[in-house]
Amino acid sequence: MAAISVPFNLKGGFIRRPSVPSSLSRGALKPFLCALPNSSGLSYKRKDLSSNFGERLNYLSESSYDIIEARKGNPPIMPAVMTPGGPLDLTSVLLRNRIIFIGQPINSQVAQQVISQLVTLASIDSEADILIYLNCPGGSTYSVLAIYDCMSWIKPKVGTICFGVAASQGALLLAGGEKGMRFAMPNARIMIHQPQSGCGGHVEDVKRQVNEAVQSRHKIDRMYAAFTGQSLEKVQQYTERDRFLSSSEAMEFGLIDGVLETEY
Repeated sequence: MAAISVPFNLKGGFIRRPSVPSSLSRGALKPFLCALPNSSGLSYKRKDLSSNFGERLNYLSESSYDIIEARKGNPPIMPAVMTPGGPLDLTSVLLRNRIIFIGQPINSQVAQQVISQLVTLASIDSEADILIYLNCPGGSTYSVLAIYDCMSWIKPKVGTICFGVAASQGALLLAGGEKGMRFAMPNARIMIHQPQSGCGGHVEDVKRQVNEAVQSRHKIDRMYAAFTGQSLEKVQQYTERDRFLSSSEAMEFGLIDGVLETEY
Protein backbone atom coordinates (compact mmCIF):
# COMPACT_ATOMS: atom_id res chain seq x y z
CA MET A 1 0.00 0.00 0.00
CA ALA A 2 1.43 3.38 -0.98
CA ALA A 3 1.49 6.41 1.33
CA ILE A 4 -0.78 9.34 0.66
CA SER A 5 1.15 12.32 -0.70
CA VAL A 6 -0.17 15.86 -0.72
CA PRO A 7 1.27 18.22 -3.34
CA PHE A 8 2.40 21.69 -2.30
CA ASN A 9 2.27 24.68 -4.60
CA LEU A 10 5.25 27.04 -4.33
CA LYS A 11 4.75 30.64 -5.35
CA GLY A 12 6.90 33.61 -4.49
CA GLY A 13 8.89 31.68 -1.87
CA PHE A 14 5.84 30.81 0.26
CA ILE A 15 4.15 27.43 0.74
CA ARG A 16 0.47 27.39 -0.13
CA ARG A 17 -1.28 25.05 2.26
CA PRO A 18 -3.72 22.61 0.71
CA SER A 19 -7.38 22.85 1.60
CA VAL A 20 -8.83 20.32 4.01
CA PRO A 21 -10.79 17.63 2.16
CA SER A 22 -14.46 17.33 2.93
CA SER A 23 -13.89 13.78 4.11
CA LEU A 24 -11.92 15.12 7.11
CA SER A 25 -14.67 17.42 8.36
CA ARG A 26 -15.89 17.06 11.94
CA GLY A 27 -19.04 15.32 10.81
CA ALA A 28 -17.30 12.57 8.85
CA LEU A 29 -13.89 11.57 10.18
CA LYS A 30 -12.40 8.52 8.49
CA PRO A 31 -9.21 6.54 9.02
CA PHE A 32 -6.12 7.48 7.02
CA LEU A 33 -2.57 6.28 6.62
CA CYS A 34 0.50 8.21 7.67
CA ALA A 35 4.17 7.49 6.99
CA LEU A 36 6.59 7.74 9.93
CA PRO A 37 10.38 7.49 9.47
CA ASN A 38 12.40 4.84 11.32
CA SER A 39 15.85 3.31 11.07
CA SER A 40 14.91 1.03 8.19
CA GLY A 41 12.85 3.48 6.18
CA LEU A 42 9.19 4.43 6.26
CA SER A 43 6.64 2.54 8.32
CA TYR A 44 2.91 2.89 7.97
CA LYS A 45 0.50 3.23 10.85
CA ARG A 46 -3.23 3.34 10.77
CA LYS A 47 -4.75 6.38 12.51
CA ASP A 48 -8.38 6.63 13.42
CA LEU A 49 -9.27 10.30 13.94
CA SER A 50 -12.83 9.53 14.89
CA SER A 51 -11.84 7.56 18.01
CA ASN A 52 -9.15 10.11 19.01
CA PHE A 53 -11.59 12.98 18.57
CA GLY A 54 -14.19 11.18 20.67
CA GLU A 55 -11.70 10.64 23.51
CA ARG A 56 -10.85 14.36 23.54
CA LEU A 57 -14.54 15.28 23.67
CA ASN A 58 -15.09 12.94 26.59
CA TYR A 59 -12.10 14.44 28.43
CA LEU A 60 -13.36 17.96 27.91
CA SER A 61 -16.90 17.05 28.97
CA GLU A 62 -15.66 15.40 32.19
CA SER A 63 -13.41 18.37 33.10
CA SER A 64 -15.10 20.98 35.27
CA TYR A 65 -14.34 24.67 34.95
CA ASP A 66 -15.51 27.46 37.25
CA ILE A 67 -17.47 30.11 35.39
CA ILE A 68 -16.32 33.65 36.24
CA GLU A 69 -18.91 36.30 35.56
CA ALA A 70 -17.58 39.64 34.37
CA ARG A 71 -18.44 42.63 36.49
CA LYS A 72 -20.75 45.15 34.93
CA GLY A 73 -20.02 48.85 34.66
CA ASN A 74 -16.77 50.78 34.81
CA PRO A 75 -14.03 49.66 37.23
CA PRO A 76 -13.97 51.68 40.47
CA ILE A 77 -11.45 54.51 40.72
CA MET A 78 -10.10 55.03 44.21
CA PRO A 79 -9.94 57.60 45.59
CA ALA A 80 -12.61 59.23 43.47
CA VAL A 81 -14.83 62.28 43.44
CA MET A 82 -18.34 62.15 42.03
CA THR A 83 -18.93 64.68 39.26
CA PRO A 84 -21.85 65.18 36.86
CA GLY A 85 -19.83 63.30 34.26
CA GLY A 86 -19.11 60.37 36.59
CA PRO A 87 -16.40 59.49 39.12
CA LEU A 88 -12.97 61.06 38.62
CA ASP A 89 -9.72 60.48 40.45
CA LEU A 90 -8.37 63.28 42.61
CA THR A 91 -5.50 64.13 40.27
CA SER A 92 -7.89 64.73 37.38
CA VAL A 93 -10.11 66.92 39.56
CA LEU A 94 -7.12 69.00 40.66
CA LEU A 95 -5.84 69.36 37.10
CA ARG A 96 -9.26 70.53 35.93
CA ASN A 97 -8.92 73.31 38.50
CA ARG A 98 -5.32 73.94 37.34
CA ILE A 99 -3.83 72.73 40.62
CA ILE A 100 -0.69 70.59 40.91
CA PHE A 101 0.03 68.93 44.25
CA ILE A 102 3.55 67.92 45.31
CA GLY A 103 3.45 65.89 48.53
CA GLN A 104 6.66 63.89 48.44
CA PRO A 105 10.42 64.34 48.04
CA ILE A 106 11.19 65.59 44.55
CA ASN A 107 13.18 63.21 42.38
CA SER A 108 13.49 62.82 38.63
CA GLN A 109 10.17 60.93 38.34
CA VAL A 110 8.25 63.54 40.34
CA ALA A 111 9.89 66.30 38.29
CA GLN A 112 8.91 64.59 35.04
CA GLN A 113 5.29 64.31 36.18
CA VAL A 114 5.09 67.93 37.38
CA ILE A 115 6.74 69.27 34.21
CA SER A 116 4.36 67.30 32.00
CA GLN A 117 1.39 68.66 33.97
CA LEU A 118 2.68 72.23 33.71
CA VAL A 119 3.21 71.98 29.96
CA THR A 120 -0.21 70.35 29.48
CA LEU A 121 -2.05 73.05 31.45
CA ALA A 122 -0.12 75.76 29.60
CA SER A 123 -1.11 74.28 26.24
CA ILE A 124 -4.79 74.07 27.28
CA ASP A 125 -5.00 77.70 28.40
CA SER A 126 -1.97 79.98 28.22
CA GLU A 127 -3.70 82.83 30.06
CA ALA A 128 -5.10 81.10 33.16
CA ASP A 129 -2.95 80.87 36.28
CA ILE A 130 -1.60 77.62 37.73
CA LEU A 131 -1.23 76.82 41.43
CA ILE A 132 1.27 74.38 42.95
CA TYR A 133 0.38 73.07 46.42
CA LEU A 134 3.51 72.08 48.35
CA ASN A 135 3.93 69.72 51.28
CA CYS A 136 7.48 68.81 50.38
CA PRO A 137 10.43 67.86 52.62
CA GLY A 138 12.98 68.54 49.88
CA GLY A 139 14.58 66.48 47.17
CA SER A 140 17.12 66.55 44.38
CA THR A 141 18.55 69.96 43.51
CA TYR A 142 18.63 69.14 39.80
CA SER A 143 15.00 67.98 39.77
CA VAL A 144 13.80 71.08 41.64
CA LEU A 145 15.69 73.36 39.27
CA ALA A 146 14.13 71.52 36.32
CA ILE A 147 10.64 72.27 37.69
CA TYR A 148 11.57 75.89 38.34
CA ASP A 149 12.89 76.30 34.79
CA CYS A 150 9.58 74.99 33.45
CA MET A 151 7.63 77.35 35.75
CA SER A 152 9.63 80.29 34.37
CA TRP A 153 9.42 79.10 30.76
CA ILE A 154 5.68 78.61 30.31
CA LYS A 155 3.42 81.60 29.75
CA PRO A 156 0.86 81.14 32.57
CA LYS A 157 1.73 82.54 35.97
CA VAL A 158 2.53 79.82 38.50
CA GLY A 159 1.71 80.47 42.14
CA THR A 160 2.83 78.37 45.10
CA ILE A 161 1.07 77.58 48.37
CA CYS A 162 2.69 75.71 51.28
CA PHE A 163 0.67 73.19 53.28
CA GLY A 164 2.52 71.53 56.15
CA VAL A 165 6.20 71.92 55.35
CA ALA A 166 8.42 73.26 52.60
CA ALA A 167 11.96 72.30 53.54
CA SER A 168 15.28 72.37 51.77
CA GLN A 169 14.70 72.46 48.00
CA GLY A 170 10.95 72.53 48.62
CA ALA A 171 11.42 76.00 50.12
CA LEU A 172 13.32 77.05 46.99
CA LEU A 173 10.39 75.94 44.85
CA LEU A 174 7.98 77.79 47.14
CA ALA A 175 9.96 81.01 46.85
CA GLY A 176 10.31 80.55 43.09
CA GLY A 177 6.62 81.08 42.43
CA GLU A 178 5.19 84.18 40.80
CA LYS A 179 5.70 87.19 43.05
CA GLY A 180 2.41 88.15 44.66
CA MET A 181 1.19 84.54 44.38
CA ARG A 182 3.37 82.85 47.03
CA PHE A 183 1.44 81.90 50.15
CA ALA A 184 1.60 79.60 53.16
CA MET A 185 -0.87 78.31 55.69
CA PRO A 186 -0.61 79.71 59.25
CA ASN A 187 0.78 76.45 60.69
CA ALA A 188 3.17 75.74 57.83
CA ARG A 189 6.91 75.52 58.44
CA ILE A 190 9.61 76.58 56.00
CA MET A 191 13.22 75.47 56.34
CA ILE A 192 16.16 76.70 54.26
CA HIS A 193 19.76 75.53 54.32
CA GLN A 194 22.71 74.99 52.04
CA PRO A 195 22.58 72.05 49.62
CA GLN A 196 23.68 68.66 50.89
CA SER A 197 25.85 66.30 48.89
CA GLY A 198 27.86 63.13 49.29
CA CYS A 199 31.25 62.54 47.75
CA GLY A 200 32.98 59.28 46.98
CA GLY A 201 35.32 57.58 44.56
CA HIS A 202 38.77 58.61 43.41
CA VAL A 203 40.47 61.74 44.74
CA GLU A 204 40.01 63.62 41.47
CA ASP A 205 36.32 62.65 41.36
CA VAL A 206 35.82 63.81 44.94
CA LYS A 207 37.44 67.14 44.06
CA ARG A 208 35.07 67.63 41.12
CA GLN A 209 32.05 66.66 43.21
CA VAL A 210 33.01 69.18 45.88
CA ASN A 211 33.35 71.89 43.25
CA GLU A 212 29.91 71.03 41.89
CA ALA A 213 28.40 71.24 45.40
CA VAL A 214 30.03 74.63 46.03
CA GLN A 215 28.75 75.98 42.72
CA SER A 216 25.25 74.67 43.51
CA ARG A 217 25.28 76.48 46.85
CA HIS A 218 26.35 79.77 45.27
CA LYS A 219 23.66 79.44 42.61
CA ILE A 220 20.90 78.70 45.13
CA ASP A 221 22.01 81.55 47.41
CA ARG A 222 21.81 83.96 44.47
CA MET A 223 18.35 82.63 43.63
CA TYR A 224 17.17 83.15 47.23
CA ALA A 225 18.56 86.68 47.11
CA ALA A 226 16.61 87.39 43.92
CA PHE A 227 13.41 85.82 45.28
CA THR A 228 13.48 87.57 48.66
CA GLY A 229 15.20 90.87 47.89
CA GLN A 230 17.70 90.22 50.68
CA SER A 231 21.44 90.73 50.32
CA LEU A 232 23.61 87.79 49.37
CA GLU A 233 25.48 88.02 52.68
CA LYS A 234 22.27 87.74 54.70
CA VAL A 235 21.07 84.82 52.62
CA GLN A 236 24.38 83.00 53.15
CA GLN A 237 24.05 83.66 56.88
CA TYR A 238 20.55 82.18 56.92
CA THR A 239 21.49 79.11 54.86
CA GLU A 240 24.70 78.32 56.76
CA ARG A 241 22.74 75.90 58.94
CA ASP A 242 19.16 74.64 59.05
CA ARG A 243 16.96 77.73 59.52
CA PHE A 244 13.35 76.97 60.46
CA LEU A 245 10.86 79.75 59.83
CA SER A 246 7.21 80.18 60.63
CA SER A 247 4.81 81.55 58.05
CA SER A 248 5.10 85.10 59.39
CA GLU A 249 8.90 84.88 59.58
CA ALA A 250 9.06 83.53 56.04
CA MET A 251 6.88 86.41 54.86
CA GLU A 252 9.09 88.90 56.68
CA PHE A 253 12.20 87.38 55.09
CA GLY A 254 10.58 87.52 51.65
CA LEU A 255 10.15 83.82 50.87
CA ILE A 256 6.36 84.23 50.59
CA ASP A 257 4.01 87.12 49.97
CA GLY A 258 1.22 86.36 52.40
CA VAL A 259 -0.34 83.98 54.91
CA LEU A 260 -3.72 82.43 54.23
CA GLU A 261 -6.04 82.95 57.16
CA THR A 262 -7.77 80.08 58.92
CA GLU A 263 -9.75 79.79 62.15
CA TYR A 264 -6.78 78.78 64.30
